[in-house]
Amino acid sequence: MNYVLKDISHPEFFEKLNHTSIAVTQLRDQENLDTEEYRTRADQLITATKAHILRHIIPDTTDIISMLNTSYSRHEDLLFDFYDFEKEPDIRKETQRLDRFEQSLNQLIAYLKIVDSLIDKDQAPKIETVSEKNDFVLKKLHTLFSGGSYSIQRIMELNGIEFRSGEPREIAEDLHRRGYVSMDDRWGEKSLAKISIKGANYVERKARQKKSKNVDTDLSKKLDSVLEHLSKLGAGQEIIFDEIGELKELQLSLSKKTWSQLLKGKLLDLAIDKIISTETATFVYEYLTNGDLKLLKFP
Repeated sequence: MNYVLKDISHPEFFEKLNHTSIAVTQLRDQENLDTEEYRTRADQLITATKAHILRHIIPDTTDIISMLNTSYSRHEDLLFDFYDFEKEPDIRKETQRLDRFEQSLNQLIAYLKIVDSLIDKDQAPKIETVSEKNDFVLKKLHTLFSGGSYSIQRIMELNGIEFRSGEPREIAEDLHRRGYVSMDDRWGEKSLAKISIKGANYVERKARQKKSKNVDTDLSKKLDSVLEHLSKLGAGQEIIFDEIGELKELQLSLSKKTWSQLLKGKLLDLAIDKIISTETATFVYEYLTNGDLKLLKFP
């Protein structure tokens, strides 16, 4: 199954999800709310998140929605959990539920950002051989380098890659033996893994070998989406066009770290000159790099 976006641009879809994540954090930190108001506002955010996904991702999003954790703690968990222990049990139950939802939402956002067909519906990967699957998984884990561990099976499922029973776990073990990933569940059956430094070097080396000015990369498509999105916002189009054009050219000759630093500088300049808002600059940086531009965060 290949997931595609409907009636929304790629950056706008994720910008709205990020806004929800921020709203969840703000609600979780709210004080002086009674239990009923807290529960009502939490339910509204959860419902809005699910509605956003259901409206804009096709075809069936049942598996995607199921990744959101909206459950309450068990009674025994509440008894022994000291999280916000000074709060009354009922409100503590709500804050813990919202905390789990926020964590699952942020992880879902990370997974969805590495689904190629959401960027371009015609970009669904044609991955068949074991070698191709290994390289594809490593590339996606490299994109998620700054995060924790991720399910190889879920990465393959979301990108419509077919696999036989147990194959994601075998891929995880193979990459682990080669030193390209570390595994959370070393002796179990899960395929949770995080790319290692050696694995990241392998991905970057292969990327350098394939670089060509004639190659239309994922980043190029994201840059085009950002340009379209900013134009809709009424941002200074000529300046934005020039800056985005330069960034597209330089991605072929600069390292990922250097390119990200250049992007940060350009966005800061645009925000200072009030060509784009600070919030938009922050979103664009995080959307393109999966990094965190803390300097532009509002309290």
